Amino acid sequence: MKWIEMDIRSEEAYNQAKEWYDEVVFTKKIYLKSSPNFDSLKSEIKEVKEKYEKIALLIITETPSLIREVKKRISKALIYVQGGNLRVVRFAIESKVDAVICPEFGRKDSGLDHVLARLAAKNEVAIGFSLAPLLRTTPYEKANILKFMIKNWKLVNKYKAPRFLTSSAESKWEVRPPKDLMSLGTALGMEIPQAKSSLSFYPERILKKKM
Repeated sequence: MKWIEMDIRSEEAYNQAKEWYDEVVFTKKIYLKSSPNFDSLKSEIKEVKEKYEKIALLIITETPSLIREVKKRISKALIYVQGGNLRVVRFAIESKVDAVICPEFGRKDSGLDHVLARLAAKNEVAIGFSLAPLLRTTPYEKANILKFMIKNWKLVNKYKAPRFLTSSAESKWEVRPPKDLMSLGTALGMEIPQAKSSLSFYPERILKKKM
């Protein structure tokens, strides 16, 4: 069994993750308010890919149409979309990005419903369950985030959408070994085989499809 960490966001975090995982995806965040300079972006991606091999772009935007534009023009990286904006998440799933990270991010609800979960399963868009937001918040907010993540797991499980567990680490202190991320999975309601497959089977399937 391969252990795969799908969302690591800094060099120091990547180096730490490589000690625990067979494969690690380095994620480059891009904030978009308008169309990027694609020549420059492709050049950056080429450099990052040469260094880390497996890479993802995490798109953070309030303009859904930019997601499709990036997906159409960028082929050398996984395309993730940051959750939080329901309109953006819907468009991302309709556009068949590789993953939506933390649908509940910054929301007062879970950011996912039956329609979106069913569509994610149909379009093979993974839902990323991330530890990082739980590490960066107050106990009260943590309880709410967990509640929303549990609800999202029930939807993902019901409709058999692809998924993965990840640290989404931005520093080496946020990286966690597989057993810790499995514990997050079981806290959300996953059975142990489901938690394992969220760090192995589903990530491997996503990588094989794209890289």
